[in-house]
Amino acid sequence: MLKVLLINPPQTICDGSIGRSIYFPIGLMYLAAVVRDVCNVEIFDCLTSEVETREGNSVTYGASSEDIKKVITEKKPDIVGISVPFTSQYRKAERVALIAKAVNPKIVTVFGGPDPSVRFKSILENSYCDYCVVGEGEETFYEFIKNFSSHSTLQNIKGLAYKDKGIIRYEPRPFNTNLDALPFPAFDLVDMNLYLQNEALYKNRSKIYKNSISIITSRGCPYSCVFCSIRLHMGQKYRSHSPEYVMKLLGLCINKYGITQFHFEDDNVSFDKQRFETILDCIIKENLQIQWDTPNGVRIDSLNYNILQKMKQSGCVQITLAIESGNQRVLDEVIKKKTKLPYILEIVKYCKDLKISANAFYVIGFPGETIKEMKDTTNLALKLYRDYDLHPHLMVATPLYGTELYEICIRDKLLNGNPTFEELSIATQTTGNPMISTTEWSQKDIRQVIDEFTNDLAREQGRKLLKHPRDFLKHPRAGIRLLRKST
Repeated sequence: MLKVLLINPPQTICDGSIGRSIYFPIGLMYLAAVVRDVCNVEIFDCLTSEVETREGNSVTYGASSEDIKKVITEKKPDIVGISVPFTSQYRKAERVALIAKAVNPKIVTVFGGPDPSVRFKSILENSYCDYCVVGEGEETFYEFIKNFSSHSTLQNIKGLAYKDKGIIRYEPRPFNTNLDALPFPAFDLVDMNLYLQNEALYKNRSKIYKNSISIITSRGCPYSCVFCSIRLHMGQKYRSHSPEYVMKLLGLCINKYGITQFHFEDDNVSFDKQRFETILDCIIKENLQIQWDTPNGVRIDSLNYNILQKMKQSGCVQITLAIESGNQRVLDEVIKKKTKLPYILEIVKYCKDLKISANAFYVIGFPGETIKEMKDTTNLALKLYRDYDLHPHLMVATPLYGTELYEICIRDKLLNGNPTFEELSIATQTTGNPMISTTEWSQKDIRQVIDEFTNDLAREQGRKLLKHPRDFLKHPRAGIRLLRKST
């Protein structure tokens, strides 16, 4: 039977970032569950290795090149599937592919994930990549493995990109509208204890990182925020698992693996309010006794007091709110998010009243935004932190490949060339380095806004620390990291 090795590559973290964190490779686990009947599939997660390699101003976490070579040599796979979740981490995926080809040039390399879904044309120009799975991977990869095993043609597989006589071929695959048809992730193909007992598990992503796992209950985003690339990978049509599927998945994790803490990683977990409330009602009725959070962020206009109340009752211990801007014009015309500031304030107050620990995402530095409007955002972030304990994560607008923001920046020549992988890695960190300059402001101007905000936040944190030391220390590490960074 065909041997398939799915690899989650190492990751490089730049100095000033939060540090090492590992996570269950849920995407690869879904993929493995789908293809396991037509091949011999294994998962190799490089991030579970304790190896750390210093490279200039960054550290690479995960299996060394020698270890990767050893595993590929021992496993002797026919096909190596490589996950590329972030463009900024592409170099590590590239390195895995080069090692695979060095071990055996006949190994077929397949790239998949958000980055190849956007950049498959440029990736396929390299000899180390044979195929790219674009968009959702389960059905495409299953058909690819099945046809490859039977020596059938690969040319008519929708969702598969490849190079044919120098020409890149690709036909889109419709997105899966029946997510409940997917099997549960292949938990048995990873060492569950290796993750659950690892001190770095989700450590810099959540306050409930121990004994926890990510779950995804829906896919797709119907909105059009200029900086977001989610719809390029998962589509704009919202699709979801049924509450029954979600409850069975939670039950499996609880009863078989003893997992009691969950990260809902959906991009729009509460988009369908009725479905979301049904899931919450089921968790409450079944008295699951779990804790959970939403680290990916929740769109605020999908929430209301009743939903928040049920979230609290069902075990939600932390919510991340996607606020983005403190200026209504920027929300409407620049970011195109179009959430309303008065309603944002209402939801923030509800979180405080219900004692739900809350974080917020803010983004500044968009073309078309003024410095004053950026300060509206930082001022709002400080006010909400001061008055409602809403912990801010200030990000810099970063032109991810394929997004409308990227197209604007290229069209108006707002970048110094195409973003490098290293620049993207640094820029996408909290309070990262700006990449965009306009005729109205420079990267230095944005940096000044960030530094002023960081210093002001440190002072607010200092006041809270002196006034309520125990409460302050209960909050997420991100706030404490900002305090240290500014001193």
